[in-house]
Amino acid sequence: MADAKDNDMGVDRRWFLKTAGIAAPALIAARASAQEAGSEPAPAIHSLDTEVFGTPSDLIVETGSGNVRGYVSGGVRTFKGIPYGADTSGANRFRPPVAPEPWAGVRDAFVYGATCPQMAPGVPGRMDFLLRPQYGHASEDCLNLNVWTPETGTGGRPVMVWIHGGNYSTGSSYAIGSQDGEALAGRDDIVVVSVNHRLNILGHMDLEAVGAGCEFASSVNVGLLDLVQSLEWVRDNIARFGGDPSNVTLFGQSGGGLKITHLCGMPSARGLFHKAIVQSGSLVEVFDESMTSELAENALSEMSLAATDIEALQSISIDELQAAGHASVGAWRATSGFGNIWRTVGWAPRIEAGTIPWHPYSAEAAHISRDIALMAGSTLQEFNLSLFNPAAEAMTRDGLKDALAALYADPEAVVVQAEMAYPQQSPSSLYSIISAASFNRRNVIDQCQAKAALGGAPAYLYQFAWETPVLDGLPRAYHCAELPFVFANAQKEIQATGGGAEADLIEAQVASAWTSFARTGNPSNAALPDWESVESHSAPTMIFDAPARFEAGRDEALLEAVANLRL
Repeated sequence: MADAKDNDMGVDRRWFLKTAGIAAPALIAARASAQEAGSEPAPAIHSLDTEVFGTPSDLIVETGSGNVRGYVSGGVRTFKGIPYGADTSGANRFRPPVAPEPWAGVRDAFVYGATCPQMAPGVPGRMDFLLRPQYGHASEDCLNLNVWTPETGTGGRPVMVWIHGGNYSTGSSYAIGSQDGEALAGRDDIVVVSVNHRLNILGHMDLEAVGAGCEFASSVNVGLLDLVQSLEWVRDNIARFGGDPSNVTLFGQSGGGLKITHLCGMPSARGLFHKAIVQSGSLVEVFDESMTSELAENALSEMSLAATDIEALQSISIDELQAAGHASVGAWRATSGFGNIWRTVGWAPRIEAGTIPWHPYSAEAAHISRDIALMAGSTLQEFNLSLFNPAAEAMTRDGLKDALAALYADPEAVVVQAEMAYPQQSPSSLYSIISAASFNRRNVIDQCQAKAALGGAPAYLYQFAWETPVLDGLPRAYHCAELPFVFANAQKEIQATGGGAEADLIEAQVASAWTSFARTGNPSNAALPDWESVESHSAPTMIFDAPARFEAGRDEALLEAVANLRL
């Protein structure tokens, strides 16, 4: 028989039959029937069949809703698609999550669960090559999570919970190829969890703001309430998967980082996690009703419904709902001011008394966020112009100034400061560095300094500056560039990293920093220089590069220029 491989599990199917017990009842019954008919002799099979078809006890784990059966890959126990909440369709649509229905027997946890419904992806490009997207299947029954652990049972391992990006509208726990948690769990004896939750109009429809009444006050934030419920599941169940519920670290990139920041100010999330890693998704203040109410009004208009038509809103097809949500965001973005990136966000949470009553680093929320250690950072070029438009690589210095003229009162002064901080970069790269400095880098510093000003647990600041050699080096240190290294998948994701010794070096820096922080609240480790925490007035930064370096003040003049010369 030829060796057959399962694309999702990456294991020999015959071996998988042995460890997970798939099809054992049918095969044993067939053999017994043949023996009874006299067509097959009765061999001594009792111990053999138990070994081949029985599921090892450490691959069946009890949860609050029922038992789940996992599998082993790369020495790591893997459980996928475990429900932590009930189906969110019908009467549960736009409402806070509720517990899943318990199940009898043992539930297979072999494959990823459903993702939240979302609009179809656009035309694929170079980012798709780098990220290797995976789409799975979509359903409103999407409250599920995945667990990777070196061993089940007692173990008290640090727990790292991954919250995916995609703003607040797209993505999933497995949308990007590098987000597989197997290698990270095995590398540093960590329990890794990743989560799916509600997104877009399903997770952030502000019904109260447009007249639905207080019963739906939290509809604008139910996507975040899903995450709170997933963390409650971790608290109640993760010890049986070998994790320590008193040592939980959230880590997330882009929109995932934004969601983590919100969770740092949510009373219902208090005590459910203890450390936070925010990757290219920093902010200090939560959105307000000025955006969410208009989006809700636009969507209702598209559906020709009122906010009080709750039964119709909960019964309308998901395709119609998604189309209305997508059209609403399009109408909203058409009113965006040039350069006002927050207005392009679309569906999002907002300050709401019952769920997110305060900005996370305000004095009112300090009792929640003060003692949550923070590590936050961004990439050097973030949304690199040449990655999306290779012709931009031909940009000249004068062309760079022309491109900045609509944003800055003195483009020459901004370019000079960028050249002084990064003298070896091309005009196209400098454009991306300036853009990142004015938004991502600035927001990261603001978040870390606001956290430091509260006292309590420390804040650590980083910048990912290593430029990938793939695609002739044009992607540089792009948005998402750190993900293969965070998940210890540098050699698996060679289309993004190029593989080789230098990729291993960066992985040693990054994965070790992430897991050290998860273990102790301090990212310092032997692969890096000494790493000082941020103070309320300073921004010392660990630079992930070959080699890594610790800097203070290198881009201070550039940051001042992009802030003070902005039109």
